[in-house]
Amino acid sequence: MIETVLATVALGMVFCWRTACRQAAEAAPAGEMSAAAGVRRLPEDAVLRRHFLAQINNEIEAGLAPRPSDSVLRRHHQALVSAKLQQVLAEFGSRPACR
Repeated sequence: MIETVLATVALGMVFCWRTACRQAAEAAPAGEMSAAAGVRRLPEDAVLRRHFLAQINNEIEAGLAPRPSDSVLRRHHQALVSAKLQQVLAEFGSRPACR
């Protein structure tokens, strides 16, 4: 039951995220998008980048329910955290926002 709910929520988030990406790409000119991507960047130093990613990961997990103890639920929880982390990294321009 919980797996179905988590899968439905994850698919809904992906759909909303892709729709928002398409709308943002249509609304903003190409030069404006590249300028915005250049402003927010990940740290280049390995230690700073590791701490930066750990901070983002902790912020994401703080906004969710506590990590479940069941192995299946823990795997779904980690997949949700990973998807949100990828979404945040896409906003920083480290990877393409939409494919």
